[in-house]
Amino acid sequence: MLAVVGVLSVSSASIIVRLVNAPTLAVVFWRLTFSVLFLLLIGFRRVGFKCVRGVGMYYVLVSGLALGIHFISWIESLRYVSIAVSVTLVSTYPVLTAVESYFIFGERLRFNQYLGVFLCVLGVLMMSLVSGFDVYSSYGVLLALVGSLSASIYFLIGRYVRRFCSLIEYVLPTYSTSALTTLLIAISLGVDLVDYPLSTWFFFILLALGPMIGGHTVFNYLLRFMSAVTVSTLVALEPVGATLLGVLVLGELPGPVVLLGMLVTVLGVRLVLR
Repeated sequence: MLAVVGVLSVSSASIIVRLVNAPTLAVVFWRLTFSVLFLLLIGFRRVGFKCVRGVGMYYVLVSGLALGIHFISWIESLRYVSIAVSVTLVSTYPVLTAVESYFIFGERLRFNQYLGVFLCVLGVLMMSLVSGFDVYSSYGVLLALVGSLSASIYFLIGRYVRRFCSLIEYVLPTYSTSALTTLLIAISLGVDLVDYPLSTWFFFILLALGPMIGGHTVFNYLLRFMSAVTVSTLVALEPVGATLLGVLVLGELPGPVVLLGMLVTVLGVRLVLR
């Protein structure tokens, strides 16, 4: 059930980003900042942070930096390419997570899981190619791929740290690191982070409550009980949900090949979860 909540929550992110009228760095900063504030209200008294001291703090810092890069590059890619292209490309990180998990954690996969990861990547590529995929000339495609790589690093570190840290003890410093990184970049580039209408602030809060708390935080919770490959492959369902929401909210109607790609992706996820 939690996995379903997480998938639905992250699927709404690209739609909200398209609706909000603000620079990428402002969107990322407030999404993370409001998430930190909400989590502090919920579980501050239960936070000890003992598990992320010393060497653990370095893992959290790297994870937070990777998450910040993921959000900045992916959200910026939505300025250049369609939701289908951006979300499907950034969702290719299960295959990167699988390779990295094999070398770092020794998490070997069964044949059906290898096949599932392959089908996920195949489905993603089908949707991307038909949507105008051009790795050599599209800046948006490159940004989405950077988001994919940074997301795989974020999930892997989360898988390791969550073995000995509670959920709040891990996500609070990680999200805070991402927010601080984004703040420093925004200040250095002179990006306005404050002067926005009330409707924009509503979307900032919505991004924090939905895709961040209901999506990323839920997936970080599941990392304690599932492998990094399984959890990250769950997010491969995001292109399906995001594209469907794009049809309903923004009128971005996918073609038959895109729909076939979604079906292949869902089949891949089912094989991995078996």
